[in-house]
Amino acid sequence: MNRFHACATCIHYGMEKTEKGLYTYCRRLGYETKPYYQFNCWTPKPNVRKLMEKEMRKEDHQ
Repeated sequence: MNRFHACATCIHYGMEKTEKGLYTYCRRLGYETKPYYQFNCWTPKPNVRKLMEKEMRKEDHQ
């Protein structure tokens, strides 16, 4: 995986404020998760995808 791969950078990552604090979860799977967790179903957010593409272009020119 790459350095961007984490639940917090996925389009399915959700957060809700509850009485107990912040609840973070996967909207697609419905499971509780943490920002740094990694799963194979990861789909990067558009801004993360742009950063990844920018980094790949930078590496290609070296």
